Amino acid sequence: MLLRRRPEKGLLGGMMEVPSTPWSEDGPAKALDHAPVSAEWRALDGVVKHTFTHFHLELTVLAATVRDARDADGLWWPLDRLHEQALPTVMKKVVWHATV
Repeated sequence: MLLRRRPEKGLLGGMMEVPSTPWSEDGPAKALDHAPVSAEWRALDGVVKHTFTHFHLELTVLAATVRDARDADGLWWPLDRLHEQALPTVMKKVVWHATV
């Protein structure tokens, strides 16, 4: 699974994440504009829901099989070692949604 570090400033600053779009109250960003690698992306069924102290977040998760991972914006991490990463709860939910 591809992981990357969030920007130092802002919500979940400096923590690892599954690459995502900017979170906005204005609705979803154009997800493919923020894709970490060129691939045939597809939306998974359902959404991931998470509530922070000051807002509710609903995420649509996109997935792809990547053939050439060299240009990916992030760190490829084995699924069987994800427990070694200190992922925030919302990202754990994303991982679970993508792997079940």
